[in-house]
Amino acid sequence: MTEKYDVVIVGAGVIGTGIARELSRYELDVAVLEKEPDVGWGTTKANSGIVHAGYDAKPGTVKASFSAPGNKKYEEWTEPLSVPFVRVGSFVSAKDGSQDGELERLKEQGDENGVEGLEIIRDRAKIGELEPNISEDVEAVLHAPTAGVVAPYKLTIALYENARDNGISFFFSSPVEDIVGLEVPEEKGKFTVITPEKEFKSEYVINAAGISSGKIADMVGDGSFSIFPARGEYHLLDSELQGYVKKINFPLPTGESKGILVTPAAEGSIIFGPNHQPLEEPSLATTKTGLEEVYSGATDLFPDIDTSKIVTNFAGLRAKSGSDDFEIGESEAVEGFINVGGIQSPGLTAAPAISDHVVDLLEEKGLQLTPDPEFDPEREPIPKFADMETEEIAEYTDDFPAAKEIVCRCEEVTRAEIEEAIDRGADTLDGIKFRTRSRMGSCQGGFCTPRLVEILASKLGVSPKEVTKKGDDSRLLAEETKEG
Repeated sequence: MTEKYDVVIVGAGVIGTGIARELSRYELDVAVLEKEPDVGWGTTKANSGIVHAGYDAKPGTVKASFSAPGNKKYEEWTEPLSVPFVRVGSFVSAKDGSQDGELERLKEQGDENGVEGLEIIRDRAKIGELEPNISEDVEAVLHAPTAGVVAPYKLTIALYENARDNGISFFFSSPVEDIVGLEVPEEKGKFTVITPEKEFKSEYVINAAGISSGKIADMVGDGSFSIFPARGEYHLLDSELQGYVKKINFPLPTGESKGILVTPAAEGSIIFGPNHQPLEEPSLATTKTGLEEVYSGATDLFPDIDTSKIVTNFAGLRAKSGSDDFEIGESEAVEGFINVGGIQSPGLTAAPAISDHVVDLLEEKGLQLTPDPEFDPEREPIPKFADMETEEIAEYTDDFPAAKEIVCRCEEVTRAEIEEAIDRGADTLDGIKFRTRSRMGSCQGGFCTPRLVEILASKLGVSPKEVTKKGDDSRLLAEETKEG
């Protein structure tokens, strides 16, 4: 089966969905192909959720050209999409005078990149006022007040829902096997993008495939860059500690990374990490040595934090290019093929600016952009029971009786929220988790998972044995559950 589109986007992480949402403003036929069963399950879902100020990127790099501009555009994305985003500010900490020059260098770099409000604070009392629990050994900090935190998976889900509601077509579990037919026919379809189930013809292809972006480029004869995956490991602490850490806290950066950070998450918990582990093949397995490194780095900045509140650990992947820079632009191998590869940190920060740039680039290359008069920039979130006041709860439970049933006790998630998440496209346990926070609390799903399996099976009309954690072969049950 073959379908024809103006643009095909390969990859539904924050970059792919961001580009899709910007293209949904126009009267276009756009398809997004994602190899996973849901959006944001690659690099996007497992990172620290930091919207960087933009001082870290070396001036003159592609990263620098998109970082500070992306930061400044964040409210344009998050406010109409109802995604929590807080400019908590960030610190880079120095523990002795010999490190002061590095703070000066970073500030100068940030000033050149157009970052606003940067200041070096050497007053220990002021540092303690802004971050009361930071190590007493910290003597000076670079303060970047424009840095913020966002839940990257919730942002990506919101971009997806808004793009979908504005007419963008998404195809999940659709890995790209090949891209062929680069001759230009009379009808729409310069490229033929082949997946196991369908073929997609389009005039333009956007390669936003993350870890796989080098392989996708190879399919059209573009060997201009390669991706070298790197793993970063994290500890996640219980939201019970909310408020203990006020800002995004970095040590001085190294040549390989920004170092082990300690940050509040957008949804209330605290994150330690990541480290940096180059890999030959992508792997999300955590390691004892790596997690110890993360623990040590975090407690160096916050020595008194209650590490007994660590509820889980996880790993994420970075799509690092050989140049260690973003690879953004039309391929020199073939017209109409746009690479958006090598998007590692600060890719989440840069995403709004990158999305705008890719749309502008498509227009330069001949794509007709006719504004869609029916475009709706807004998206309503799933009502969150845990954040409601007493009067709101009464009204909500009257309107939605299923809200009277708490499914996830740790995060106070109701059956109504679970059912709405499924109605919006969640068909796995992880899909529900990233939309509602069920299974993210202190028991990590020990209480709610059996009930979630039951609700998913009922809503999808399948046996509980068919319910999966994250698609494919991740089923939880070998036999039917007992009734009663």
